[in-house]
Amino acid sequence: MIKEIKSFLNKDELELAKEYWLIKEPNLNDCSQCPNSVAIYNDILSETFLKTKQNLIEESIKEKLLPTYSYSRMYYKGGLLKKHSDRPSCEISVTLNIFADKEWKIFFRALKENSLEENPKAKINSFVTNSGDGIIYEGCNYSHWREEYKGEKCMQVFLHYVRPNGKYKNFIFDGRNRLGQDKQKLW
Repeated sequence: MIKEIKSFLNKDELELAKEYWLIKEPNLNDCSQCPNSVAIYNDILSETFLKTKQNLIEESIKEKLLPTYSYSRMYYKGGLLKKHSDRPSCEISVTLNIFADKEWKIFFRALKENSLEENPKAKINSFVTNSGDGIIYEGCNYSHWREEYKGEKCMQVFLHYVRPNGKYKNFIFDGRNRLGQDKQKLW
């Protein structure tokens, strides 16, 4: 399942998010997963979207969900997202475009059932989102990637959930006690 939601964030939410991330940008750390990018796990604004947008996602896919975590990444020129599938905490995910100065495709390809290998017969789907748009997808069932970013700056927020009766239900809050909690403070 892959589903695009136009205007996932309303105009006021989007303006708030844009300003927030521009203010927050100097305090973000280099992202170890993606070159030419900075990122943060469980940012409080992203965790708030994780909670407040859950109903919208549930209505869109017609099933209940449990929140796991949020991750936020700002890509710079030359940044890319290597082809991968997600870990169990990302059974249902949303990639949310906050802003970008150039269109940037995200690609998806279904995996073989119960496998980490791509299904060679599956079609490659691609999407371009505008600011405020989101794409819901099953992160464990699709490989997904982005080619090198040609613009100067693109801000994406990722919201992750699991199904309450699914095989990953124990990943609620991504092993934390609650939303907003830093995982490092658990140990």
